[in-house]
Amino acid sequence: MNPEGAKMGMGMMAEMMKNMMKESGNMPDMCMKMMEQMMGSMSESIKVASYATPEIRGLFEEWLKNLEVEVIEFVEEKGKATPSDISEKLKISEESVVFLIARLAKEGKLKIGEISVP
Repeated sequence: MNPEGAKMGMGMMAEMMKNMMKESGNMPDMCMKMMEQMMGSMSESIKVASYATPEIRGLFEEWLKNLEVEVIEFVEEKGKATPSDISEKLKISEESVVFLIARLAKEGKLKIGEISVP
């Protein structure tokens, strides 16, 4: 996998989220728009991953599955968690956490809840 491409994909996702939070509008529309943009970014990340060897892709997928299990266990333990909470717990960037959350939500393994402005 090309690390620069993956970093760019996750960075784009984080930027989209920041921009969406600045926009006004009702919450359901904002959530739907954010999910659509996150899914698009995930598709781009998958395209970048296609350049890796089968062995590297397999290792990466195994690592992602392990991280997903850790995310789910952490959220179950806490009841709810922010990307920042998960980032701190797993020692990975918030951008990576957003990627994992979107992936888990798409698979129906995690529910994304409230989005608010601090």
